[in-house]
Amino acid sequence: MLIAFEGLPGAGKTTQSRALTAHLSQRGAAVTYLPDNLTRDADPLGRALLALFDSGDPFSRHDSVLTDTYLAAAIRADTYATHIAGTLAAGTTVIEDRGLHTLYSYSLAGLLQKHRTPPDHAIAWLHQVGAFAGPAADRSVWLRLPPDDAIARAEQRQDHPYTDEQRAFLRYVHDAYIALAETDPDLHVIDVRGLGTDDTHQAVLAAVDDLILPAVDLSTIA
Repeated sequence: MLIAFEGLPGAGKTTQSRALTAHLSQRGAAVTYLPDNLTRDADPLGRALLALFDSGDPFSRHDSVLTDTYLAAAIRADTYATHIAGTLAAGTTVIEDRGLHTLYSYSLAGLLQKHRTPPDHAIAWLHQVGAFAGPAADRSVWLRLPPDDAIARAEQRQDHPYTDEQRAFLRYVHDAYIALAETDPDLHVIDVRGLGTDDTHQAVLAAVDDLILPAVDLSTIA
């Protein structure tokens, strides 16, 4: 089983990914946490792809939506092959910090911002590209937070501000997630505005409850 957390920087993806991993582990499930691309080890091909991807602005790396989308798809395909497929085959649940919808949302944001592409056309194209990037998660959870709130959290965490252009782009990413959620029933939305960490964790458990119960050995629960 593959569960992915999605959302803007500062929305709480890493915190909630780790919390769900700990919750399942404590209840006897075989589970592993997969950090995002920038904070985990990669194989030589993965490192080469990340080196190509990691240039220029972190939210518009090559000033080309096509280049960024194809590179992101190649990175996700390598990630799935090297870090996800074998783990799933062994019966272990994988909790993914940023999944396939991250590719969709950032690419869609570029298409909306720079090319004024109709969202339905852009999403159809992205799904075609995504077919080469490995299967989507069994459940993708979007931690929805107003973009200005997420940006403020992320800036505080990294101790330096985004540029005006980066903030504008992240607002387009938020709009992209909205468009994706309207067309994709597999993207489960949790509005985390006003929720603390514990309340958000409970909302996450409710969002994945139908998936995680079969994965947990109920005999281990006191």
